[in-house]
Amino acid sequence: MAAKTIVALPVDGRPVTREQVQMLARIADCELVCPAVEDLGYFREPANREFLRSWVLEHAPGADGFIFSIDMLVYGGLVPSRFVEDDYETLLGFLELLQELRAAWPDKPVYAFCATMRLSNNNENEEEKLYWSEYGELIWQWSFFSDRYQCLQQDGDMGVAERARAAIPASVRDDYLRTRKRNFSVTCRVLELVREGVIDRLVLPQDDTAEYGFNIAERRTLQSVIAGMGLEDRVLVYPGADEVIYTLLAFQLQVLGVVHAPRIVLSPHHPDALEQMVARYEDRPVLESVHCQLAAAGALVAEGIGQADVVLAIHCQGSGQGDWAMGGEVAPALGNDPAWLRQLAVSDKPVALLDLAYANGGDPALLAELALAPDDLLAYAGWNTASNSIGSLVAQICVAQGRCGPGQAGRVHNRHLLATRLLDDYLYQSGLRGKLRAGIDERCCSPEQLLQRLRALYPGTARQWLQEQGFCDIELRDVYLPWRRSFEIGLRTEIVERQSQQAGVPA
Repeated sequence: MAAKTIVALPVDGRPVTREQVQMLARIADCELVCPAVEDLGYFREPANREFLRSWVLEHAPGADGFIFSIDMLVYGGLVPSRFVEDDYETLLGFLELLQELRAAWPDKPVYAFCATMRLSNNNENEEEKLYWSEYGELIWQWSFFSDRYQCLQQDGDMGVAERARAAIPASVRDDYLRTRKRNFSVTCRVLELVREGVIDRLVLPQDDTAEYGFNIAERRTLQSVIAGMGLEDRVLVYPGADEVIYTLLAFQLQVLGVVHAPRIVLSPHHPDALEQMVARYEDRPVLESVHCQLAAAGALVAEGIGQADVVLAIHCQGSGQGDWAMGGEVAPALGNDPAWLRQLAVSDKPVALLDLAYANGGDPALLAELALAPDDLLAYAGWNTASNSIGSLVAQICVAQGRCGPGQAGRVHNRHLLATRLLDDYLYQSGLRGKLRAGIDERCCSPEQLLQRLRALYPGTARQWLQEQGFCDIELRDVYLPWRRSFEIGLRTEIVERQSQQAGVPA
């Protein structure tokens, strides 16, 4: 089968939402074509949406399918979607591109995703409206407790909600609700495009959420609208955001006949604790999120190891998550079960490791005790929120299984993506990020100074780790800060050929 080309707009230009998804496509000998990083905006600065429209139309004739972040297409990026000032009618104009594509190429699949606007429980305005620095926590309390009152009718909740609301200036309240209403209305129009056949598959991820809130009330309304339209088989709603482009890519490659749906058996670590876990920044049991992501990517759940193509090992250390970025240990930590570790080591099926003990990074204790070498894993993920990890990992399983045997072309590309996730989630997020931040106030440290510290700390350790773990064909060229802050890094890596030592032939 000829290689497929998919044209996509990611949520932004970070490596994890653009470059690493392109690496996933290469495993299947396909190409995910995205705009250049500099054309995708920068952090709070929205992309030029008129340019993106022209770019898509230029590349559309050569595409076999499309995947679009509605947040990028309409608002200029996920972060700008929370504060750009455009009115509703202006924003709707950017959706017309989808109708043009459907009219011109009616047989090419069009997939899209559109995040419900998040609601952060802090006073950090880095990714929010500027008034979040003063009123963020109060807005969250107003949102959470008023919605919980509507659901549970507990008298104390309304009192908390009203006190928080009264402490927020009316102009701030009105502006915030107006922005939410505008974005919600755009999402409703996107649902109509699904009903009209313009969009074939839509995911409405819930970005950084909790059990109650204005965003959860919107989710309930959206689910009711979806049911009323009869779109449950074409529209999915679940926690996540950054990983959705991965799962939509995996599903589209199945529709295009490039890969087939894998049969996955779940192998939970500490099953009783995992059954009770509700991950940080999410609104439901983590195992429910796992099944949502499996469905989104088109994967099948096997009843037993004998019927499975891949083992999905799900690691936790208790019923709660720690958090490497924001602080917070797992308490109490259950440790590692030697029997579970041995079971993974002797599995005759490929093993993919989902590391959920912490948000924003992997669990070093797990990898230190795992008898299965990291180089022997099919896939690994432990980055950011649980659903970010789950979705990207499941997508890698879908694309990589059956393509990573000895001599198969997809194997080296899969190892490249595997090494990248380990270098980031395990080596940086769970350890070296803390060392980078130690002893400095990042607000008083220039981006250049921060990058200098990173380059002094990270590359040597990372290169040594790659050699020790057998990733001798993956070379780290450089490390950088894509958003000029310590939360995420970018890795410039490449696949290199290594000749084995032979008589008279240098390695």
